[in-house]
Amino acid sequence: MDRLRNQGFTLALIAAVVAAFFIPEYGARGGLLKSETTIKVCIAIAFLFQGLSLKTRQILKSAINVRLHIFCQSWIFILGPLLMMLIVFIFGRWIHDGVQAGLLYLAVLPTTISSCIILASSYNGDASAALFNATFSNMLGVFITPIWCISLFTHTSGEFPPLGSLVTKISLLVLLPLAIGQILRPFGREQIANWQTFFKHTSNGMIVFVVYAAFSNSMVDGIWESFGWQAIAVALIFVTVFLLLFSALIWTTAELASRYIDQRIAAFFCSSQKTLAAGVPMAAVIFAGQTGVVQESLIILPIMLYHSLQLFLAAIVGPKLAAKGA
Repeated sequence: MDRLRNQGFTLALIAAVVAAFFIPEYGARGGLLKSETTIKVCIAIAFLFQGLSLKTRQILKSAINVRLHIFCQSWIFILGPLLMMLIVFIFGRWIHDGVQAGLLYLAVLPTTISSCIILASSYNGDASAALFNATFSNMLGVFITPIWCISLFTHTSGEFPPLGSLVTKISLLVLLPLAIGQILRPFGREQIANWQTFFKHTSNGMIVFVVYAAFSNSMVDGIWESFGWQAIAVALIFVTVFLLLFSALIWTTAELASRYIDQRIAAFFCSSQKTLAAGVPMAAVIFAGQTGVVQESLIILPIMLYHSLQLFLAAIVGPKLAAKGA
């Protein structure tokens, strides 16, 4: 029972996909839930709560460890994408273009905020370093992820808005609510601490709705009639390959980040995680209205798979890392 409770978010995501397959009309564009508008509201609320939850002083305290930050951000936004591009280049003939787009989008996303901090703290890592890198990564991702997407996908679709327009839209939906949450935090720090569970569950609920809406639109548009379960199987295989290679390379090179084991553990979790919470909302903005192989539902499929697999891998390797840092 406890295991099911701990996997509640993953089970909710699966339920959202199943619901989209059977009752897509409610979540599709123009449906009862008016997802074309409510998605934006959900994204803003999720990041407002994120801003309220982040500990500002702890973030600033960890800002001086430049070497560690360069290591993490390099793996997140440069080396990780290059690794995925190599995988797609070698195995691309066996991967449908739509799944390729989703894999590449996964690789250019920032890290998670909540889970990498929790994992670093749980397994004797430097939680302050994890907090700074996770927050900094998500701020950089507002700019870097759209740049990567335009560079990678322009040849498959000519409908991307200008970069400035994309950055502005994402900033309004992600950075602005995050900043407002940080500004409001000092005025109710004690009350906010008591509401952490509510913030987490509500934010997760918002992401679940965005996933439901994305897959509802794909059902209405007939995308899965062309791809079906084969796309899921192929995506699962190559997401797993990427996760294992990515994680192994990061830990192998972690000594470049720091000589301290607790900071290397933090660097591992920060660098190897990819955010579902920011990835799904950004996909809703970046790929809105796209046609052809660049479809929002196929784009977020690898992120959903990676989200579960990265937590499963962390549960396996975490105790071994903790023993090193004990």
